Amino acid sequence: MNMKLRAMTPADLASCFDMTQQLKWPHRREDWQLALQLGEGIVIEEQGKLIGSAILWRWGDKAATIGLVIVSNQQQGRGLGKQLMLALLEKVPDYNVRLHATEMGKGLYEKLGFVTCGVICQHQTRELAALPAVVIPAGLQLRRADVTDSAALAEHDYQAHGMQRPALISHLIDKQTLVLEDAQKQIHGFASLRRFGHGWAIGPVIADTLPVAQALIAALMQGLQGEFIRIDTDGALPLGEWLVTLGLEQVDAPTTMVRGTPWTPQGMQAFGLMTQAMA
Repeated sequence: MNMKLRAMTPADLASCFDMTQQLKWPHRREDWQLALQLGEGIVIEEQGKLIGSAILWRWGDKAATIGLVIVSNQQQGRGLGKQLMLALLEKVPDYNVRLHATEMGKGLYEKLGFVTCGVICQHQTRELAALPAVVIPAGLQLRRADVTDSAALAEHDYQAHGMQRPALISHLIDKQTLVLEDAQKQIHGFASLRRFGHGWAIGPVIADTLPVAQALIAALMQGLQGEFIRIDTDGALPLGEWLVTLGLEQVDAPTTMVRGTPWTPQGMQAFGLMTQAMA
């Protein structure tokens, strides 16, 4: 058996994309490119063929996430997922590491020291039927974010989940990111819209209250009638019920797991994720 564990390179992304296609995951080639650009991947190949992959994202020097842990259908049951996880965890021995587990993967992660700390609810609609009203909370103003907001948005993002993600925030500002601020220019929340998977994804959604999160999401939905939209939200927060009223049904509920100490939000809440992999 000629099996090799090695670092993922851009040349591997076509094979990684093919594996997600086999699993019927929605990731596009562009989604894989961004994932590797912001993180560090590892692959397993056997006789020159890629048969497993996973990616680690370091968000500062204390927090990390792991995702896109994939073993090709024909290679299940050989312990390859465990090999991938151990190789990545060796890189961040002192970090708080977060992931979102399928039922199939949950047992493995528990054996590796991860504990359940919540649920993520995946909401989506194939075609947004009607545009929601944009209700701006009193005293706040809506505007598009620009590069001068980068540091403030990264700080709010950190307050919500303890991850330092300035490179990700800069990428999102280049796409479409909206902020809500008061008369003193204090930001109360921000949210981003981008292409992902089957259509559009809204997230992250970082806000100090539910009405701020709702206003940001509704504003980003304007012009998307008839489009595919996805939002991943923390099941402990009250956003999901409202999303259902907009026609975004819950289609999945992976388990949030952490190895280390779960983060306690500091004023801001993560009402929406970037992705389940990156969180």
